[in-house]
Amino acid sequence: MYGIKLLLALVVISGIIAYVGDKIGMKVGKKRLSLFGLRPKYTSIIITVTTGILIALTSLILLMAASEDVRMALFDMEAMLERLSYLNQSLSTKNQELADLRTDIDDKVSSLVLLREDKQSLEKNLSNLKSEYQVVEDKKLKLESKVEKLNLQKEALTEQVDNLAYNISLFGKRYLSSLTEDIIYNKGDILATKSVNLEQSKSKIKNEVDQLLKTANALAINNGIKEEANNFVLDYNQQELDKVLEILNNKDDKAVLRLIVVKNTLKNESVAINFDLYQDYRVYQKGEVILEGNLSLSNKLSKLEEELSEVLDTLHQKSIEDGMLTDNKIRTGGFSLSVVSSILTQVSATEEIRDFRIIAIDDIWRSDNLNDKIDIKLIGD
Repeated sequence: MYGIKLLLALVVISGIIAYVGDKIGMKVGKKRLSLFGLRPKYTSIIITVTTGILIALTSLILLMAASEDVRMALFDMEAMLERLSYLNQSLSTKNQELADLRTDIDDKVSSLVLLREDKQSLEKNLSNLKSEYQVVEDKKLKLESKVEKLNLQKEALTEQVDNLAYNISLFGKRYLSSLTEDIIYNKGDILATKSVNLEQSKSKIKNEVDQLLKTANALAINNGIKEEANNFVLDYNQQELDKVLEILNNKDDKAVLRLIVVKNTLKNESVAINFDLYQDYRVYQKGEVILEGNLSLSNKLSKLEEELSEVLDTLHQKSIEDGMLTDNKIRTGGFSLSVVSSILTQVSATEEIRDFRIIAIDDIWRSDNLNDKIDIKLIGD
């Protein structure tokens, strides 16, 4: 708005000056006035030039009065040009610095992107390391637990070694004793056996078990075990006996209770026993055929005994498979004398092959002596 007003003022003032100059020129021309002795023509030219000069001076004065920039442009142009050159150079420098800064910023941005990627990679590695650390920590705890268990096992093994050393020493003493003393019972021997009827009262069951212990005690003394002051030579765990009684009181039908020798026993030692408990049931019914086969009979007694021994081995194995109880020996005894005599009466003078059947002459339970309740029958042609 200010520039427009200034422009209008210049136009108006220039017009006024031109008008005044024109009027003066016309009067000079009409009156043919002379200035400085010059011809009127040249005087008119001088007035016109002077008028133009006045217009220019007036415009400049007015512009200088109105604007400091115009004054500076007129009188400080060289300084302004030098400043402008300096400013241009400074601008160029700043532009270069700006470009460098932008390049640096781009580099920094690229570095920042790489740093972020490195950060993500490091965070991922840190997470993996934490997981691995947790796994290692868990393994460490497990290993510490194992070490603790191994230490406990070491202590237990040390104690066992000490006990073993003591037992070896004791065994050596016992072995020396066994060289001069007889072993009455071997480990695993059945000291006594009893079939207990579980349908009766608890008191009767206990009485039968107590009677079995007394019978076994008497058998041990009769077999050569040295009597103690209380005349009781059996050694057993009372808690184990109480557990056996509890089981017997909670069962039905019949059960077989056996007293098993725990270790080799010399005559001056007490007999250590364990309790062996089985369900008792009928294995064979009266008249049932237990075993069938054939014999090459001969009137030679040695030949007959050899074949009967083989039959007895087969019978023993089958009876165990059927449920009969056996002891630690392969088999005990043989056929009764009456069975052998019955076979001898059926032997002819000439050798021949005859079929046979072994039959139960009575109901046979697991705890029974098999040989006492069987008979062998030869089958004729």
